Amino acid sequence: MKTWKTLLCASGAILSLLALAIPASADNFPSKPLTMIVAFPPGGGSDVIGRMVAKGMQDALGQRVIVENVVGVGGSMGVQKAALATPDGHTILAGSPLELIYTPLGVAAAKNKPEDMRMAALVGHTPLAIAVRKDLPAHTLEEFVALARKADKPLSFGSTGVGSLYHLAAEKAIQNAAAKGLHVPYNGLAPYLKDLMGGVIDFAVVPLVGPVLGALDAGQIRIIAVASQESLARLPKVPPARLTKGFEDYRFSIWIGVQASAKTPEAQLGALHKAVYAGLAQADVRKAIESSGTVIAEPLSLSQLDGFYKKEAATGAAIARSINLQAQ
Repeated sequence: MKTWKTLLCASGAILSLLALAIPASADNFPSKPLTMIVAFPPGGGSDVIGRMVAKGMQDALGQRVIVENVVGVGGSMGVQKAALATPDGHTILAGSPLELIYTPLGVAAAKNKPEDMRMAALVGHTPLAIAVRKDLPAHTLEEFVALARKADKPLSFGSTGVGSLYHLAAEKAIQNAAAKGLHVPYNGLAPYLKDLMGGVIDFAVVPLVGPVLGALDAGQIRIIAVASQESLARLPKVPPARLTKGFEDYRFSIWIGVQASAKTPEAQLGALHKAVYAGLAQADVRKAIESSGTVIAEPLSLSQLDGFYKKEAATGAAIARSINLQAQ
């Protein structure tokens, strides 16, 4: 009897371990509240949009989506936490190319890689533009190029840090202009926008969001080109940079999406995919996101999202190589 009891106990233990090793099936997903990680402080663009997406997802999933801000190493800490969480779909990231792609390129301390994560949905894009201090003697991108080439000293530009999208986009502008620039890294958008308004730096690549548009409307900065395919409804008189000779390929935007660990099963990723887009279909969620300056993206399939994400990662790596970026 002891032998049978011993075998039964051992079998039960093995079955319990196997059950723990098998991710939760899609049939009972989600089985508990989800955690949405935002890799930047509360109140920033990723945080605001992430919270609105979380609100929309809750109704679709029937579970709470709790937003957790995990800040550090240019967003790398947040990505790492999401990537290393149990890959069952209950931990997700409201992520952008800033922390997913560009931080690993420019920050030596960053341990995450783009391939650690997989996109469940693309929420939207925030257009970028080339802005100059209000008294810089250049009102068009053509005039900016001519000025940069003949200036006695390199034009100075700000960014949110070495290897950030803002840094690489500004370096690309200087490269396309066949000129030299002086990079001044800042700890966030607000400080370098302040110095651009104050005339401390000459130009910057900026996201067209609330504070930037406010500075533009107040005449504190000028925008000479947008980094989009076409002119924007908000700035109809500002031409796309691609219309200027040498800038034909100059297109950048900051997208934001929902990602999960690359090890997440397809079924759970599919459930997240449906939940995000169901949330974005809600009128109040869409209105809140659009009011932040983000243009909501058309829904993409999971395979289309995979292709989009891989292309974005390859583009970032190519730009980094073109300017000989060295992680610091």
